[in-house]
Amino acid sequence: MRSALYPKIAVDGIRKNSKLYVPYIATCILMIAVFYIMHTLGFSDMLSNFMGAATAKEILAFGTYIMAIFGTIFLFYTQSALIKGRLKEFGLYSVLGMNRKNLGKVVFYETVITWVISMAGGLVLGVALSKLAELGLCKMIGVEAVYSFDIHGESLLWTVIVYSFVFFLIYLNAFRQVRFSSAIDLIHAGKAGEKPPKANWVAGIIGLALLAAGYIIALKIEQPLAALAWFFIAVILVIIGTYLTLITGSVLLCRILQKNKNYYYKTNHFVSVSSMAYRMKRNGASLASICILLTMVLVMMSSTYALYSNREATIKNHYPRQLNASAMRYGYDETYPEIAEALTSGLKAKTEEYGAEISNTIEYYDYALVGYYQDGIVDLGINPMENITTIDYDNVAQAVFIDVDTYNMLTGENASLAPDEALVGVSGRLNIGDVLGVGDESFKVKDRIDDQVQTLDPDMVTVITTIIIIVDDADEVASRYADVVDYAGDLMISWNWRYQFDTDLDPEGQKELGSILNKYINTEMEYMSHTSNYVASQEEQRADFVMTFGGLFFLGILLSIIFLVSCVLIIYYKQISEGLEDQSRFDIMQKVGMTKENIKKSINSQMLTVFFIPIAVACMHLAAVLPIVHKLLMLFGHDNMPLLLISAGVCALVCGIFYAATYKVTSNAYYKIVS
Repeated sequence: MRSALYPKIAVDGIRKNSKLYVPYIATCILMIAVFYIMHTLGFSDMLSNFMGAATAKEILAFGTYIMAIFGTIFLFYTQSALIKGRLKEFGLYSVLGMNRKNLGKVVFYETVITWVISMAGGLVLGVALSKLAELGLCKMIGVEAVYSFDIHGESLLWTVIVYSFVFFLIYLNAFRQVRFSSAIDLIHAGKAGEKPPKANWVAGIIGLALLAAGYIIALKIEQPLAALAWFFIAVILVIIGTYLTLITGSVLLCRILQKNKNYYYKTNHFVSVSSMAYRMKRNGASLASICILLTMVLVMMSSTYALYSNREATIKNHYPRQLNASAMRYGYDETYPEIAEALTSGLKAKTEEYGAEISNTIEYYDYALVGYYQDGIVDLGINPMENITTIDYDNVAQAVFIDVDTYNMLTGENASLAPDEALVGVSGRLNIGDVLGVGDESFKVKDRIDDQVQTLDPDMVTVITTIIIIVDDADEVASRYADVVDYAGDLMISWNWRYQFDTDLDPEGQKELGSILNKYINTEMEYMSHTSNYVASQEEQRADFVMTFGGLFFLGILLSIIFLVSCVLIIYYKQISEGLEDQSRFDIMQKVGMTKENIKKSINSQMLTVFFIPIAVACMHLAAVLPIVHKLLMLFGHDNMPLLLISAGVCALVCGIFYAATYKVTSNAYYKIVS
């Protein structure tokens, strides 16, 4: 056979199967374009001139890796569905005299043609939209855009390399499907219905158990540190559980509907239920894939939007005043009160020297130790590395000692305590009794002050449970832990001093003064070992917060677009492939009297039977994982659950409308094929 014939057959095959190839190529173009844009923003020097843009670049660089992995998996999956619809055509080629080697060449040229069109279209679209993406990112992270247009050669090169490899894998998979099938198998591909999976009830029970386990983990976790440790385990359990549950659930649904004679033996339902039973496992798998993609979109958009829109509150939670000075040192020193007084006086003098007026001040220090709370005692001797598989991170606790005079100053109370008494406030849900032990020391709990924990430490980021312990003399109590060391032999007690205040300066003046004060405090504390000191201005930190949250939101938008497009493509191929399979059955039904109106009603019945399953389960997944997502957002300083709930609700509504529109459009394509 002449070699020039293979490209012609390949072109003709793509043209005749345009319903399958056009959306596939369009998706390839979009994947390539987004990868180029992410690589350009994440790896080029486009953002290098912007102060504090390193975090945003790292986020987008991470998104580039995600796109490479997801693009490979999804295009691999999509092309498998596409080639499956071509198997009968390849079977006819075999009957006409083509051997498997010849068919492999046809597949090779189809892949090359698709690669050329996709790569050219993707790079052109990526280059064209890269500037628009840059402007959008700059707007989100609050930096001034540069209005010059550049094409980044390194990004072009890596895009070509990555997606050439992806298309090579796609070709190998397509060749495998054709190479290891006989002519008879190819011709009859798609005519055999699926057998119900063995151990159907067992798989379903396992799926429900995995879902329940994932939900319990998401709902039980109380602290961000524990959420970080268990989040991905919960995600994996939910994904596997979703596939098992929906695959077995679709089989069970078909059986229930077929046994219900009043429902099954009706014109509207008979064909639709029979069609679903014909491909029960595949139907469940596609519904599960759609559900997982929708869940990913809902979780990403609701969380990143909540972070981005709450950025100002998060900044003020970390840095409550315009200027925020902090000093921390491990170990006890009886001169800490004098050190604190000297630092405060020095910062005031430097601020007045700069010409700024100080107002709204807050100044105090506390002592802290970290241990494991159990049986009413904060155990300071546990090695978390030795117990990492059994430790309950919700019980990892930070005990903070604050002097009663400081407590009265911060809250306006007039409390008094005996040397062995304490007021106790807990940020988590630890069960504190009448006596609280911290290491070898015990304190009688005079009263609970849980509602004042945030007031006592407004810039605290609750990564682990915090136990605020108000004592008569914090310095004296801290001296009892002067020699306590952790499992590595390091001193455990830490002294934490804060001095925060507002000024009459403009933003630039605040940044400049913050830099001056930061140099001063580091110079003053450089003679002391095991210290961490800084002065941060609210304005200076705002840029970093906005860039971090803006970068995450921008990445969430790009990935959500890709996942939604992928979802649309799965739905489209599901409708097209099912339409081609059902076409002959509807032809027979029309010959025995089924009308066009009956066909529409049957299609609507099938749509309504399975339509709500993916979006309903996705919303259920979202509701279950929101608590653990909230705990993860607390690692960024975000502690606004109502805003997260509103974001999730809006995202679910928008996603539901988009999903309904997608099913409406694709069901029309199904109708045109079968009618």
